[in-house]
Amino acid sequence: MNLKLRLERLTDGRSWARLHFPDGTTLTGRVLRIGADYVEIESYGEADKPQKREYSKHLVPLSLIKFITIESSSFAEAERRRLDYTSQMEVSNETADSMPELER
Repeated sequence: MNLKLRLERLTDGRSWARLHFPDGTTLTGRVLRIGADYVEIESYGEADKPQKREYSKHLVPLSLIKFITIESSSFAEAERRRLDYTSQMEVSNETADSMPELER
């Protein structure tokens, strides 16, 4: 099965994947969309940089991807970070919604 077909199957379930690049770097995130020659992936920070964990979306050309890792024990931690991030966003939205219109 080629890389693009496998990524399309991951997109259906918004599954986690780790993209590996020829220079040895990786990007871990949820696969959102596959285009004609790119993959869109959302990331919530890398484990090797805990002080710089933040949400970001990436458009990665398929030609840059060397291979992918589909199942990894670190994906559970990445999912926890995603849930923490979304819960913080919900809390901040709720506090903004509870303020009267004049105070905003």
